[in-house]
Amino acid sequence: MNLKISPVAASVIFAAAAAMLVAAVTILPLRPIPRTTALNAAIFLCLAAYSAFLARSSGRSLRALFAPLLMLSAVLAAAGSVSGFVVPAAAGLSWIRSGICFPGSLPRRVCAEAITCAAGLALVRLLQPPGPYGLPLSIWMFGLIQALYFVGVDAESSGQTKPPIREKIEEAHCRADVLLREQKLERAFEKLGLL
Repeated sequence: MNLKISPVAASVIFAAAAAMLVAAVTILPLRPIPRTTALNAAIFLCLAAYSAFLARSSGRSLRALFAPLLMLSAVLAAAGSVSGFVVPAAAGLSWIRSGICFPGSLPRRVCAEAITCAAGLALVRLLQPPGPYGLPLSIWMFGLIQALYFVGVDAESSGQTKPPIREKIEEAHCRADVLLREQKLERAFEKLGLL
């Protein structure tokens, strides 16, 4: 069974998972690792998983994500604060999503990225509630805004132009079954003397 999940629904699911992971990192006591490093690592992990989903759903290889994720890991190592990592992470998300996974009409992609990433970061900064759950709620809100990208940009038509390998294999299997049945029927007709 080939189950395909909508990118909008996947964005909401990944946003909720990222918020839960960031909430866990925010609440749990971390002795050997500084909290900002742990939060940045959690955000990077969520971004890497979401990027892998986007690459797979668009038919791209995971190797295409190497350069942006390598650069983000360097930023992760150098970032001294969460906001110092989140802004480059949003730029990396834009690169991965519009540059690698769903390339197409440049003006439409730039407009969609400007609305979702820039406006998402601005809204998160303005509406972030205080307290220990402020950052997880902000991550979740940013993820919900990222789901709007797929509403404005038709990712279904630009992502995957060729059928996936699994569909090709199933089609070849059906053709082989038809050929085998035809050969069996032909032999049966020959034995009966009908051919």
